[in-house]
Amino acid sequence: MKYAAMIEYGTDKDRLEAVHPAHRAHLHTFLENGQLRAAGPFSDDAGPVWVLDADSAEEAERIVEGDPLLEAEAITSWTIRPTAYWSAQDAKGAK
Repeated sequence: MKYAAMIEYGTDKDRLEAVHPAHRAHLHTFLENGQLRAAGPFSDDAGPVWVLDADSAEEAERIVEGDPLLEAEAITSWTIRPTAYWSAQDAKGAK
């Protein structure tokens, strides 16, 4: 199942920048294993959205909870929501 993780960053941009390489390495793991389907920041720099392929919402939660940004307190909150599609191509075939 696909899940959208909507993540909010704190206001300490220096902390965010300092941990960003470790954050990218964390996400790269899930890109490599096929679980990260899409990711990108919101245009207001408040945080990103990730589209994850996971067996459960709890598994998607664990992916977010393993991000070094969380340990560095650069992430202030997040929401995991199940999604019907991960791409417009998937939606195109749905009735």
